[in-house]
Amino acid sequence: MTKGSEFPMTTAIVTTTINVPEFLDGYCKDAAQHGRKDLCFIIVADHKTPPQAQSYCENLQKSYGFPMEYFGVERQRKYLERFPELDEYLPWNSVQRRNMGMVYAYEIGCETILTVDDDNYLLEPDLLRAHLRVGTKAKLKSYSSPDGWMNPCQFLNVTPALRTYHRGFPVSKRFVDTKLKEGTRTGRVVVNVGMWLGDPDVDAWIRMSVPLEATEWTAREDFVLGPETWAPFNSQQTAVARDVLPAYFLNPNAGRYDDIWGSYVLHRIANHMGDLISYGSPIVSHLQKRSLASLWRDMEDERMGTLLTDQFVTVLRAAKLSGKLYEECYAQISEAIVRWAKDGRLSSAEQAYLQEYARGINVWLTTFGRLSKSSVPSAELVR
Repeated sequence: MTKGSEFPMTTAIVTTTINVPEFLDGYCKDAAQHGRKDLCFIIVADHKTPPQAQSYCENLQKSYGFPMEYFGVERQRKYLERFPELDEYLPWNSVQRRNMGMVYAYEIGCETILTVDDDNYLLEPDLLRAHLRVGTKAKLKSYSSPDGWMNPCQFLNVTPALRTYHRGFPVSKRFVDTKLKEGTRTGRVVVNVGMWLGDPDVDAWIRMSVPLEATEWTAREDFVLGPETWAPFNSQQTAVARDVLPAYFLNPNAGRYDDIWGSYVLHRIANHMGDLISYGSPIVSHLQKRSLASLWRDMEDERMGTLLTDQFVTVLRAAKLSGKLYEECYAQISEAIVRWAKDGRLSSAEQAYLQEYARGINVWLTTFGRLSKSSVPSAELVR
């Protein structure tokens, strides 16, 4: 742990960056102004991250007092020596290295793990207010749909004014007019999804066609979904409860569907457990601007996920779950995906994609299995 920090920390904010993470100044200032305690930041660097990023984080710790756990390349290598399967599976120069930061947050005992992208800037005061409902019982507005789907982007006003869908929304469910049923649900919230203005998280092929800007979030209150109604969510500003994390792997081999398929997996298990996933606050400003070359890469990274998502969610909904823990259900979902991958109607490329996705699940489960057997005291973790 960074010199001067103490255990335990109940909340961790995890980010990856290839920049000097100047956005964190706003997060620290906000947390300090609202008296947030027991909060640490876990910053996962990469080969492209400038060396001054570490000193910047150290200065933030001196200024605000929040522990800044900075993982440069060598610290990551040393930490992952205890998790060889994950070390082999995570590529460098990849946003999915945040998985390592989430493992560390879990190991030091954090109860709430919030993943954020380094191009998300605060728009509302008290970032953690809504995220800290994770792990607690709440009564919230709910939406249910007869076809089992709800598009959170329906609450976004965008320019030009178009009907937009969240990245990864099943293609077969788009432009289907269904009337949402409103109600309330009470239960334990295990995921809170903060939404965004600015550059909306839509599919690359939409970005390639129309330059969209999200200007307003119109939902008047945060909401959850009905027991059999799903919606995608990303990992750019998403909080998960500790016990959920062993079933939440951002699989690098799924490309830009790492978080999307991960969100559908959590919907399936949360339904089984009777838990809730909430959407809405806090709203942030997403400022990412993509080049034409990066959009082409994004399209390729989304291609297989786009093709298979309709079938994927069908397999998930049909999967028989009997586990009492999230990780037990995750293993059962892996088995269902392996069976699906053997479907002779799939192409060899599709089969390989699914088999690799299932392998990633098993790598993640193995990692948490190692954690449960670890005798390393938290205060003696690799520095």
